[in-house]
Amino acid sequence: MDYLIVSDTHGDREILEQLVVHYQGQVRAMFYNGDSELDADDELFKTLLPVRGNVDFDAMFPDDRTYRDQDIAIYQTHGHLFHTEVGINWLLTQVEPMQVDVVTVGHTHQLGSEVLEQKLFINPGSISLPRGPYAYLKGTYAILSVTPKELKVQYYTRDFKPVEGLEFTFKRADLRK
Repeated sequence: MDYLIVSDTHGDREILEQLVVHYQGQVRAMFYNGDSELDADDELFKTLLPVRGNVDFDAMFPDDRTYRDQDIAIYQTHGHLFHTEVGINWLLTQVEPMQVDVVTVGHTHQLGSEVLEQKLFINPGSISLPRGPYAYLKGTYAILSVTPKELKVQYYTRDFKPVEGLEFTFKRADLRK
């Protein structure tokens, strides 16, 4: 089963609409990791599962969310409340006792996937204002593919094309021991 993870559009509603149209019916859930600069009652958030970012001022957005289905448990937050711009340690200590497989964040505008403390951390990067070594891609999001034995993270560009060399596979046996 597949899950869409996107973050940091900073007012670019059109790309969110395109992602929803493109992936609706193809993924089990769509996660939006904050900084949309949209209202929480925007029609798109009937499909996307949002959390509040540091430039989302609508108090109706939740600060975080835990999502569970029969295949996966995911904790979602933007990252600013844990100061992920200076490191992941505070977030790591907060999620360590949680019974989740995956932690999704945004905020830094830099993509990344790694296993820490038996949890897969995924940052999809920014779809609109990317930073870091992959900024030249002009925006990224991630698709998490879940099987009984592994989790795969594939990064994509704004035009729905997979980025060669940015697919990562993690063994489920390494998670939630």
